[in-house]
Amino acid sequence: MADRRSNGRNGNGDAARLLLAAARERFSVAATDLLLPEQSRLTEWQRLTAAALLVRLVRTVEDTLRARLAGHFADHEGLSAAFSSAHVPIAQPLLERAQVLRDPELGTVLVRRVEEHRFWKDNAEGDDGTDEYLLDLVRDDDDAVAAEAMALMIARSRRFDQFNEPVMGRTELAAEIQHRLVWMIAAALRQYMVQQHALPSGRADAAIAVAAGELIAGYDEGDSLEACCMRLARRLDRSDRLDDAVLRLVLDDGLLPLFVAAIGLRCGLDYSAAWEVLSDPRGRGPALLLRAAGVERDHAAAILLVLNARGRMFSGTEGDAAAAQLDLFDASDEGAAADILRLWQVDPGYRAAVARLSTRARFAAEAA
Repeated sequence: MADRRSNGRNGNGDAARLLLAAARERFSVAATDLLLPEQSRLTEWQRLTAAALLVRLVRTVEDTLRARLAGHFADHEGLSAAFSSAHVPIAQPLLERAQVLRDPELGTVLVRRVEEHRFWKDNAEGDDGTDEYLLDLVRDDDDAVAAEAMALMIARSRRFDQFNEPVMGRTELAAEIQHRLVWMIAAALRQYMVQQHALPSGRADAAIAVAAGELIAGYDEGDSLEACCMRLARRLDRSDRLDDAVLRLVLDDGLLPLFVAAIGLRCGLDYSAAWEVLSDPRGRGPALLLRAAGVERDHAAAILLVLNARGRMFSGTEGDAAAAQLDLFDASDEGAAADILRLWQVDPGYRAAVARLSTRARFAAEAA
C-alpha cells in the first residue's frame, strides 16, 4: 500500500509538472501574439491555410517513408499492416504532442506559400488572370527559355489540388529544411515501432537509415518552383528581356514567384532574400526593391498598386499603402536603396545574427 501511495504521489507530481508546462506554454504563446503589432499578425485564414499545408506536407513525407518501411517489415505482420493503413496517421500526432514542428525556417516557407496563394487567388478572381505571358514563353523561339517556362508551369501545377487549393509537394523546401523534416518524421516512426510494436531499436534504426537515406538522396530542390523561377529569370536577363515592362506583365499574370525571382536578380538578391524584403510588414520593402532595381516611376507605381490590390500583403487600404510606398520610392535614390539591401546579399547566418541582436535590443529599449 505504501508503495502504491508513493507511486501515486510521484504520478501526481509529474501530472502537475505537465499541467504547469502546458498552461505556461498556452499563455506564453497567447501573450506573444497579443503583443505583436497588428501588421505582423497572421489572419485567421492565413493560420488555417498554413496549418493545413503543414499537415499535408508531413503526411506526404510520412506516407513515403511508411511505404518504404513496409517492405522492410514484411515478416512483421502487425507493423506491416500499420504502415500500410493509409488512413491512420502515425508520425503526425507524435510530432504535434512533442511540439517539434516549430521550425522558424519551415514556418517562413509556409507563410510565403499562403501569401503566394492569396495573390494567385485574388488574381484568378480578377478579369485578367490568364497566364498569357507564361504561355507565350512556353512557345518562345529561344528553346532554353521555352524549356524553363515549361518546367515552371509543371512545378506550378504541383502547388494546387483538384479544387485549386494549395498543397505542399515533395519539392517545396530547401534541401536543409527537407532533410530536417524527413529525419524528424523518421524519428517519430522509430518511436512508434519501438514503443508500440516492441521492435528492437537496432532493427528500427537500420531500416530508418535506409528508407530515410534513400528519400533524402533522391531529393532535388532544383525541381522546386522557386528554382525554376530563378532559372527562367536568368535566361530572360541574359537576353536583355528582364525589363520593367516584363516585371509588370509577370504580376498581371499572377506569377508572384517569378516576380520575386526577377526583382531579386535585378537587385543581386537570392529568392529568399527578395521575399523577405518584399514582405516587410511596414510596407517599405517593395519600394526599396523597385528603386534598387532601377525601375522607372510609372512602372513602379503600377507594380505597387498590383501588389497591394491583389496580395493584401501590407497594412492599410490598398490605395493608401501603394501611395505611401510610392512616396518612399520617390524619396529614395537607387544608390541608397541598394546600400540598404546590401545586408541581404551577405551570408544568411550573419543576417540572422543581426536580426537576433536587433530584436533583443528593441525589447530591452521598450522595457527600460
